[in-house]
Formats: sequence, C-alpha cells, structure tokens
Amino acid sequence: MSAPRAVVVGAGPVGCLAAQVLTRRGYTVQVYEKRPHYVEQGLRYDGRTINLSLSPRGVEALDGHCDRAALDDLVVPIGGRVRHEPDGRIVAAGYGRADWQNLSIDRNDLNLLLLRSAGPDVRFTFDTECTGVDFAARRVTFTDGQGQESEVAYDLLVGADGTHSVVRGRLTEQGLTQARQRQTGVEYREVTLRPMPGNERMTPTAIHVWPRDGFFMVGLPHRDGSLRCTLVLPREGAPTFADLATEEELRAFLRRNFPDAADSYRPVDRGPSRAPVSAISVLTCAPVVHGDSVVLLGDAAHTVAPFLGQGVNLGLEDCAGLARLLQKSPDEQGTALAEFQRERVPEHEAAAALSLANHDELNATGPRPAASGTTPLPTLVNFVSSSYREALDMYSSRDRRTPAAADGAAADRRVTTT
Repeated sequence: MSAPRAVVVGAGPVGCLAAQVLTRRGYTVQVYEKRPHYVEQGLRYDGRTINLSLSPRGVEALDGHCDRAALDDLVVPIGGRVRHEPDGRIVAAGYGRADWQNLSIDRNDLNLLLLRSAGPDVRFTFDTECTGVDFAARRVTFTDGQGQESEVAYDLLVGADGTHSVVRGRLTEQGLTQARQRQTGVEYREVTLRPMPGNERMTPTAIHVWPRDGFFMVGLPHRDGSLRCTLVLPREGAPTFADLATEEELRAFLRRNFPDAADSYRPVDRGPSRAPVSAISVLTCAPVVHGDSVVLLGDAAHTVAPFLGQGVNLGLEDCAGLARLLQKSPDEQGTALAEFQRERVPEHEAAAALSLANHDELNATGPRPAASGTTPLPTLVNFVSSSYREALDMYSSRDRRTPAAADGAAADRRVTTT
C-alpha cells in the first residue's frame, strides 16, 4: 500500500512540527506556506513577532523533534516575574522552585529551527496560498505568487494556517464547524527596550510587567539583551494608540506612565503612526476535525489572548497529542481524529479562559497577588497543574496549591497531552 498523503497548510512553528510528527507516522507530507521561503529570503522582524514563552509543556512537545543544544542557544531562561508598580516599587517573584523556568525565544528563531528539523522527507512549497478546499473530494486548491492555481489530493488535511485560517474559514462557510470569537477591547504594538549597563531594574532573566489602571506593558527578554515589550491599550477611551501618532508622543507617554522603561526605550525605525497595531481577540472553534480527514491545529483551532504566553505551547501540545493518537490507532485515522477532538477542545477552551483571566488581572491594578497559601496564576498554569482544565478548575475554586504542597508528580510533570 502507498503511504497516506498529508497536506499541511501553514509553515509556522506548529505547521513545521506537525509535518515532522506526521512523517514519523508514515505519511508523505507536503507543506504549503503563503510567505516567501524563510531560508532563501530570511525571516525579518516586522514589529509583530512577540517573543514567545516556551513553558515545560511546549518544551516537552518539542522533545525529540529538534536539536536541544540548538534550542538552548536561542533562548533566554526565565525564572520569574518582575512587577513595576505605578508608585515606582519593584516587586520580584520567582515561580516557586529554582528549576521552574520558562524559555523566551524569538518566534522567527523557533520557526527556522523547526523548519530545518523537519528533515528531507518533508516537501515545503512557499509563496503559495491556500485558496479553496473541496472536503468531499479531498482536494485542496493553492495559488502561487504568479497567480497559477493547482490542486492537491490529500488523505489528511492539517490546517495550521493561524488566526486567519483559510481551512477553518472554508469549514465555517460550509457549516462544518463553528468559530466563537470574543474581542477583548484592547490593541497592542511592540516597544523594544535597549539594555542599559548597570540598570538593575531590567532583570535579564525575568518577565517584566508594568500594570496600570486600564492598560499595561509586558516585556520578555531577548537574547541580544533587550526586552521585547508588548504595550496594550484600550481601543476606545484614553489612552489609545491614536494618541501616539508621533515618536515624541510615544516617548512622552512612556515617560509619564513607565518612567523606568522610558530610560531604556529604543526608538523604532518607523514612526508610531506607521508601526503595526493589532487588535487582541480570543477564538475557539468546535469541532476541530471534519470526518476522518481534516484537523485544525494551533491558532487555526484556537487563538488565546497572549497574556499568559500559552498560544505556542497549546499549539505544540496539539501536535504531540495528534502524534500520540495516530500512533495509538495507526490504521484508523478517523478514530485518532475523533479522540483528538474529545481530548483537545476542552483544553483549548480552558486555555482561552485562563488567558482572559490573566488579562483581567493585568488590566486592573495587578497582577493581583494570590491569596495567602495559594499559587499565582502563571505558576499554576505553567508548573503546578497537569492540564489547562485542571488549572482552570483550581483557579476557579481558588484551590491554588502552593508549589511546596504540590505533589511531586504534578510538580515535576512534563505534559505532552492530556
């Protein structure tokens, strides 16, 4: 029998990892990406590539699928959070144990690492966009950069094409899935903080948070020593990005609201009026599979708010879960997809709810400290709980165990799927 044909739409980190795990399951894999070739053209920082926070969940999903030494060269270990209060106080807190760390990594660096790790058996086609899917005939249409169309047959179609997924859109149009989107009412843009010698307020191995009343800024350390920050403002009211149309207006805003950050602000090449500003929303959909031949992974299946750093981890876990279930039912693809639907959709919904919960804490006067004897939400999600559902249950019930009280299995766990 010939090998089953898998077509992956999207060559971001999730698409590249999906391609690799499918190859190991015996599929012939073709990946199509609408952007130009990463290696030939280079991935450029465009002001929309927030540094990613890889938690133990994401790292475990990558285990065996990329060179760990190469990954370690690209990351900055994060051992806790530093909160910059409006009154100028600095409050630093570790995650609870010395070995509990997240890893800050540039999205482009992770993308290139996984692209190169996919191996010679994966065929990549760039500058080619998915423009249609015939789910009944199991054929997908692509259009290249010159406007030439082609059709490709598949046994398994993987939609890993992000928040604006064409595959999900075609499923939705035909009533084969339902997407639920919630606008948060806020927008973001990036601000890079220059490393300042002797500036101890910018601890290089921590996430930095500037909570304010109704807006905030969060910064992740970059391996060049800078902080890649996300400034989050409301879409309506004040302040908004419409008030920051010039470089001087942005600098003045930072001086008023984040004075220690303003001392380190690196001017952007483009004026703020031309810098990208993006709305933040949360999206979940169900089902994330269609029959026995289509599955959505990563942001195509779920777009969570970025305030807990879980989007990439959730997507990488999707790939690990799909791999495990295909291995469990090697000759029953439909059975594996049905089980994937049962396992992963509740996780997607729980992760979305948790991301909004942390947004509420950041967007008020917080992040509010957890009650005595309980665990802060980021620690709960990344290190204490065994699944997003468990984390949400614990958070909702306020049964947030301290790290010392967490049993060893949960504390040391490395999650692949739930």
